[in-house]
Amino acid sequence: MLLAKNCFTKDNLKTRKTIKLGTLYEYREIESAQVVDKGEGKYSFLLKFDGVVEIERRWFNLMFQGMIQLGDDEHHPRIPGAFSGLIKHLETVGGNEQIIKVRNSSVSIHREALNGFIFCMSEVRKLRDAIGIFPDYDDCWYMTATKAHNLGVALSELLRERITSGRQSGNHIVDPNISLQDLSIYCRHEPVSYLGREIHISDVSVFTADHFMRKIWDMAFVKPPSFLAEKEYRFSFTIVAGDKILIPTVDNVILNAEELVGWVL
Repeated sequence: MLLAKNCFTKDNLKTRKTIKLGTLYEYREIESAQVVDKGEGKYSFLLKFDGVVEIERRWFNLMFQGMIQLGDDEHHPRIPGAFSGLIKHLETVGGNEQIIKVRNSSVSIHREALNGFIFCMSEVRKLRDAIGIFPDYDDCWYMTATKAHNLGVALSELLRERITSGRQSGNHIVDPNISLQDLSIYCRHEPVSYLGREIHISDVSVFTADHFMRKIWDMAFVKPPSFLAEKEYRFSFTIVAGDKILIPTVDNVILNAEELVGWVL
């Protein structure tokens, strides 16, 4: 398996020796029609439970947070980013301390990820499989998919260095008023999930409420099926200083990635 990066020839990593990280918000506004996603990082779902379905109590309270909560558990997880919901119909038919049973119920959920830097590639089997994914680009570079973790680590280190040097030079990447003490970069990388706007869950479906909540936990990795042809493999970076998540104050950052050129096929 390979990871491919479609690009213009002038931007090929082997030529320019840099990598650009953009933000979710930038990809909503970018001018190129072939890569723009005006809903990047945000999505609305209609979740339907057909028949009797068991939901873990922690997911139930999270799914309906602000609308209804069963039990006195104050330690259920809080989902990062904007989360809102509207109960269309809810019928509970039993449960225990671990699960809630609902029947023929539905809820409308809107999710929006925190803004952050991302880097997008395509997961392909052969070199030729990347041709035509983004027709406007005239070039492509590749790495073996086994290097995905190492690439995430390397880009995290480069981003951390860029934030630190930017603070010193006045070219700020994050709020200059926030201390960079204990600055860390966390990278999550995996294939993007392509989910439709209406999702049905039943007691016999493979896709469960647990699967759904885990998928939408980080909306940086969820896109509508209309983007399926991109075969996207995404790297998402969370900037943390102390106990604070820092949001980028710029739309993108260019990293000196000369050290990575040797990884390119």
